[in-house]
Amino acid sequence: MHRTGYEVVRSSRPWLWTALAAAVVVGTITWVMRPEPVACRSAAPITTVITEPAPTTPSSVTTQQLPPSPPPPQIAQARFYAFSPGVACSLPDLPLDGYYVGVPTSEYADSSPCGTYVNIDGPLGSVRAQIVDRCPGCAPHQYDLSRAAFEAIANSTDGVAQIKISQVVDPDPAPELFYRVQQGSSADWIGMLFSGGGNSLRAVDLHSDAGGDWKPLHRGYDNYWTISGAGPGPFTARVTDVYGHTVEVPGITVTPGQLRYTGIRLYDPDPPPVTTVAAPPPPVVVTTVVPAPSHCNS
Repeated sequence: MHRTGYEVVRSSRPWLWTALAAAVVVGTITWVMRPEPVACRSAAPITTVITEPAPTTPSSVTTQQLPPSPPPPQIAQARFYAFSPGVACSLPDLPLDGYYVGVPTSEYADSSPCGTYVNIDGPLGSVRAQIVDRCPGCAPHQYDLSRAAFEAIANSTDGVAQIKISQVVDPDPAPELFYRVQQGSSADWIGMLFSGGGNSLRAVDLHSDAGGDWKPLHRGYDNYWTISGAGPGPFTARVTDVYGHTVEVPGITVTPGQLRYTGIRLYDPDPPPVTTVAAPPPPVVVTTVVPAPSHCNS
């Protein structure tokens, strides 16, 4: 047979083409499924900040409490009157030429201001006077002044004067506390006058030396503190003013009429200077850097 050149040439090795095709398929699959190369990266550093309080040092210094502030001055009117020893506050042995004040009934408050002091500024001068009496005829903000007190701030011939008056807190020098057992006192009933505290008294309590609890006394209009059934004594009295100053007066016996000075003062007119406590040091900051572990993704 003669060849014309149009016949399909058949390979005499068909298995070779099949093997080549299989190799190509296997290679493609292998490339697609190849493992990623190992990549390692480090996490950002982790920083932990720990704040610790600064160490404190114990201190034995106690800050001194400031004395209370007096109330502001009030505009008022002073009137001249003839002072006599028979005062509502029952204070004994008052010199006739002393500086004294009688307050209106609205301020007398069951004898609470008895024995305290006020500063008075008038047209001619200033004076410190003690409240010892009640003025029944005085309107609010009107005050009776003894002759010596009135003449220190105005002319006595004027009879009245415009003033500024203010309460004194912790007067200096601190007066000496004294007491008197009232006439008629016994084991069944005791009346006691306490004065010389400088400030208004808030409470008086009595304690029997034989034992028992503190017993409160009740203040009367005449400035005496009274209690029933306290016993024969002797006693210790606890005296407290309106600003919290407290003292104890021992050795009190039921001896009516005798005036006793105690040598005790309710407060110190010259307290130690106020101690300024320094601010604590700033806190100590400790910074701890914790190394971050490495993370590898495969």
